[in-house]
Amino acid sequence: MITRIILPLLVVTVSPKCSAAYTLPSASCGNRQRGTSFTTKTTTTLASSSLHDDSSSHEAINVSNNDSLDEKQQQPPLDSGNSNNNKAREQPSRRDAIESLLSIVATTIITTSSSSAALLASPATALAATTTTTTVLPIPPQSRYTTWPLGKVAFSLLPLAGSYTRRATVMEEVIPNTIWTMDQIQGVVNVNVPVRMTVIKLSPTAGGGLFVLNPLAPTPQLIQQIRSLEQQYGPVRHIVLGTVALEHKATLGPFAQYFPSATLWIQPGQWSFPVQLPIEFLGVTQSGDQVRVLPSSQFIHGDISLEDEIKSITPTRYRSAAAKGNAPIPEWVVDIDYETLGPLRFQSVGAFSETAFYHKATQTLIVTDCVCSVTKDPPKIIEEDPRALLYHARDSIEDVVVDDLETRRKGWRRMVQFGLVFFPSQIDVVPVEKAIRQSYSDIDPSMKSLGVGAVPGGTLYPWTWHDNDADLENFNAISQNGKLFCPPILTKLILDREPIRTLEWVDRITTRFNKFTHVIPGHLNNYVKASPKEFSEAFDPLRSNPKGGKVYQQRALAEDLALLQEASDLLTQFGVVAKTQVCDLEPARSVGRFASIAPK
Repeated sequence: MITRIILPLLVVTVSPKCSAAYTLPSASCGNRQRGTSFTTKTTTTLASSSLHDDSSSHEAINVSNNDSLDEKQQQPPLDSGNSNNNKAREQPSRRDAIESLLSIVATTIITTSSSSAALLASPATALAATTTTTTVLPIPPQSRYTTWPLGKVAFSLLPLAGSYTRRATVMEEVIPNTIWTMDQIQGVVNVNVPVRMTVIKLSPTAGGGLFVLNPLAPTPQLIQQIRSLEQQYGPVRHIVLGTVALEHKATLGPFAQYFPSATLWIQPGQWSFPVQLPIEFLGVTQSGDQVRVLPSSQFIHGDISLEDEIKSITPTRYRSAAAKGNAPIPEWVVDIDYETLGPLRFQSVGAFSETAFYHKATQTLIVTDCVCSVTKDPPKIIEEDPRALLYHARDSIEDVVVDDLETRRKGWRRMVQFGLVFFPSQIDVVPVEKAIRQSYSDIDPSMKSLGVGAVPGGTLYPWTWHDNDADLENFNAISQNGKLFCPPILTKLILDREPIRTLEWVDRITTRFNKFTHVIPGHLNNYVKASPKEFSEAFDPLRSNPKGGKVYQQRALAEDLALLQEASDLLTQFGVVAKTQVCDLEPARSVGRFASIAPK
């Protein structure tokens, strides 16, 4: 989800239109535009699960770390078939607000260059330097079993966690002998979120074997997990990409190389920047009829003809496969129905498109980014290495924390706030020079391991949190005890530009799949108990209409949405996205960091 805001902001940064004068005329709801985590033993599951009062009915499957895997498992097989107190705070000027943002960015750039150079020059020396002091939590060893060397390239050189460092996988059996999920982490500056792949056993009527949705990075550990399932339930026969988001499609090709006999089904609306490249450039080696665009849900449900369906397929090279006999409709539709949203194309570059899949036999809805759920307890993959939890549990760099349940929960709620709103209202940014100095002089030696491999320099902590757990209220506003919600980045930057099409998609899901009891999102909590009504209510912010007497609150306090609101206004002004069609009275413009520069 992080990449969805990084790319548009980069586009704004390099856009020639950015030289235009930045004026602040009056604005109303109808006019948005401006003027011209652990023990020393490494396993795939939580190693210190005793810290949790976990009530989940399904347990993670353990696969012990093993560096002596057969070499065939390390490489793709060649021929395998198988509150208001913020209002009282002095509002910053536009310059102050921008400098606060740039403070973190500049600190990151400065420290990354030096620390990266040191690691490249002598990795062993660098690692030894970080482990000479006593630590609360040990640094998990780097192992080929949990490493994906192509990560840096696949994620366009973005410094994402797990793209160049250790990338463990937690496997869970969600429905016995039927549905499994595999989680890995992804994030920046120790703000990690689970990214999830789902595997479903197909029935004999659907052709048997395994159906894989949104494949993850093919570490030896993950491939071993899939091979184990293949031995019991048959080969991977279908690999499906149900989104256009970078964090999911970057791993499609490398994963698919391990299963050359599988058919790939690609979400419509794929795009790349700055040059539009075919999906094969992501490492896909399948060709011909083995690479297919996911047929539209209108076609598989009989709402449009085959002729119209073929005309709608892009790129055109995929049309021939769709025109062959019964080939247009995937055989797995017998088990798994679906509804597709989009593609919703942005004005400048990019698009949003997602498919919701419904497994009929288990009444399970599987989505990628459109909804999620978060509670006070961190997901298992986050606790697999809980150093990030303790890192964020500190109020400042001087703090020393202990590894217990409450500390982990505190760190998790702060990671959630960073991950969903990007600039939490309950932090104050430390000036660049001071942050760098503190990273060397003010950190307790026992805390130095918490940021190694994830934070520039390993010790940087360029903010402080407000006292007395003030951010707990902010987290509770987002969590609401795990109730489903549509992430703010979607409701404030993307889906609010196309609310009618989005809500029509939601209605099709809740009408056609009206018996689902659980939802498996692509991030955060797994296998969430939810009804069609609760799923629909997650999109209530898109239904806000003050003229009709309806205003639905976003799932974050207004002061926490200040950055997303400012990004929305800027991206609209510079023509990256269309003007929002949803009015929630925009309270994020009147409170928070950017209130002094927002249009009134």
